[in-house]
Amino acid sequence: MIYDVHVHFRSEHMMQRLLAQAERLDMVMCTNSLNLEGSSSPNFPSREFVTACNDRTLGLAQQHPERVIPFWYLNPVHGQYACDELERRVEGYRGRQGVKLWEAVRGNSPQLDGVMQICAEYRLPVLQHTFAEVTGNLPTETSGPDMREMALRHPDVTFFFGHAAGDIEVGAKCALGIPNVLMDVGGNEATNGYTEILVKHVGAEHVVYGSDASGRSFASQLAKVFGADLTPAEKEQILFGNVQRLFDRQQERDGAAR
Repeated sequence: MIYDVHVHFRSEHMMQRLLAQAERLDMVMCTNSLNLEGSSSPNFPSREFVTACNDRTLGLAQQHPERVIPFWYLNPVHGQYACDELERRVEGYRGRQGVKLWEAVRGNSPQLDGVMQICAEYRLPVLQHTFAEVTGNLPTETSGPDMREMALRHPDVTFFFGHAAGDIEVGAKCALGIPNVLMDVGGNEATNGYTEILVKHVGAEHVVYGSDASGRSFASQLAKVFGADLTPAEKEQILFGNVQRLFDRQQERDGAAR
């Protein structure tokens, strides 16, 4: 089995294609929706937009529980509403789940504290978009150094370091010595040596496979792992083991709570 920690539900048509491919690959997709059918993804979504995106994700996860793990999309600027939205989703869904944060606020902002408390309580992994835009990040877009501050600020939450900050050498250095960060290899081209750099800096136990599908293909992103100069055990950690341990702990918590 393979875990893909970074999949976007962009359209029904594309999602059906991804589901068929995931079936052939024995892949489970951690899936979020940042847009509604026929719309673009706003950087600063309204409450209504976020709720509709999560309704869409919920429906997909209910239809395909064996292939889809819902990652609830939030805009932390909404404050208590964002916390209430997350509580409602977690309490209403029995199964593996997580949280997706994009560009509405930088990850090191105190505005995330309430949401992070809930994530820590329920052991929800958080996929945080990070990048280093050539033309400069949005003022609210999370960079590699921001991600480091975020992980240090919330040591009881496990983060998928989205795109490994875009610049993987910077991202890897930002993750040094941070136990609650897992570097997501998704996005960018299938560059030779990409995954090896991350493993060299932080160890295979802190790297996970993500595709950024459907913006990128499974094949191009899996090539970063299958084609890497790593041991079979290291590849297994990246493709499966590291994520499985997270969800095992989440399910242990859920079982104890019930």
